[in-house]
Amino acid sequence: MRVSEFKPRSVVGRHQPVIALVGCDGSGKSTVGTALLVLLQAERPTVFCHLGKQAGNLERTLAPLPLIGSYVTGKAKKENSKIQSGKKAGVLAAISGFVLSMRRVLRYGRMRYQHERGMTILTDRYPQNSVPGPMDGPTLANLNRDGVLFRFFSRVERMLYARMARFRPDVVIRLNVDLETALQRKPDHVAFKLARKIDDLSKLDFAGAPIVDIDATEPLEQVLAQAEETVRKVLALYPRSGQAGGVTDPHGNSQAGRAGRLVSLVGCDGSGKSSISQYLVQHISETRPAVYGYLGLGSGDLGRRIGTLPFIGAALEKKLNGKAKKARTKGEKMPGMLTGLVLFAFSLVRLKRFWRVKRAVEKGFLVVTDRYPQMEVPGQCDGPGLSAAYSHNPLIRFLAWLERGIYRRIAAFRPDLVIRLNVDAETAHSRKPDHDLDALRIKAELMPQLNFNHAPLVEVDARQSYEAVQQEVLYLLEKHGLV
Repeated sequence: MRVSEFKPRSVVGRHQPVIALVGCDGSGKSTVGTALLVLLQAERPTVFCHLGKQAGNLERTLAPLPLIGSYVTGKAKKENSKIQSGKKAGVLAAISGFVLSMRRVLRYGRMRYQHERGMTILTDRYPQNSVPGPMDGPTLANLNRDGVLFRFFSRVERMLYARMARFRPDVVIRLNVDLETALQRKPDHVAFKLARKIDDLSKLDFAGAPIVDIDATEPLEQVLAQAEETVRKVLALYPRSGQAGGVTDPHGNSQAGRAGRLVSLVGCDGSGKSSISQYLVQHISETRPAVYGYLGLGSGDLGRRIGTLPFIGAALEKKLNGKAKKARTKGEKMPGMLTGLVLFAFSLVRLKRFWRVKRAVEKGFLVVTDRYPQMEVPGQCDGPGLSAAYSHNPLIRFLAWLERGIYRRIAAFRPDLVIRLNVDAETAHSRKPDHDLDALRIKAELMPQLNFNHAPLVEVDARQSYEAVQQEVLYLLEKHGLV
């Protein structure tokens, strides 16, 4: 599509535009992006977001270092050779690929947050889910590996990329370049990877977003003129914004993109969160659109189901519970790499559930959630799972850093009302006799300490009958104007 043929799609529901620059390394994305950023910032508040993994930059940064540099370079050459010849990729390549993909997910989440606060977005690269591989597609699906764990993490990665790709830019500016020019501009890059990117780029449709193709081998002035013309056409569709940031409710919550409301029930296991939240949705649905959202991990229920397996169930459940208890306890050592990966995978499942809840709120539903993630207490009460126990493993520490970013992102989207159902451990255990009493005591002690990023919060004595708690919660919702 040439610039003169460009017709922007409908922008209903968007506060400001999202413009993506894509192209092979050496196509001039950074140069063109810098010039477009000047143009955009003169018009309105704009953020330039890099949505790449930057694996190559990391490798080239480490290469000059003594000792580690030669090791990294050797490993990279070996893995590149395997990928080029179609051989089975190494475990390190799979793990590092997944970790770097999660880095992209965090960058994407930060970009969405800034967009929801009213910022115009200009991106260098854009994630896509149609073609796995180096052109900003899923990494694991491009590796020749097998195994249950690999397939699981590959499915998780594809799910996240599908989610990112569904949020289409208002326009994609595709900078096309041939291999010879790309190598001339980036002589330190691997030739077969550049060739693959150039080939894949031509196949991408970015979920139907309008695409403007520009020949990036032409003089820079001509390339910039075409890109600027495209940007001006997009800006013409949006009213000029004098300041960033969304509407704020009386409690101080950012309401950018919120058409609905969010109510969260929190409390120790056995406090009645699930029963009461589902009752509320059923009751409220009679008068307005309402949906239920579960924001827990479900790991405890999974462990108890494992315990019912014949022969090995009880022993396996005991072993898993022991590892989980260590991971949740501050000062304990994280019990192994596999435990760290599993905990991180559970956090990604929670992120997916949060996205579903957030999308429902933005569409105008009243959403009632069972639990809500928090950043205040790691390892317990829906806090980050990798930040309680310590680990000297650099990969686990990096995953813990990524996970904290996920939880910060979730906690920033504060509920309109948090209803804390207070119950003592003994009452909770009488309702949940299959739960560990010591674990219930810890949760019952920690839960009153949480403020959920200072969201509006009310307390309910959940030792009462379910019927009494239901009526009190309904009264609180009416009092706060939520029903």
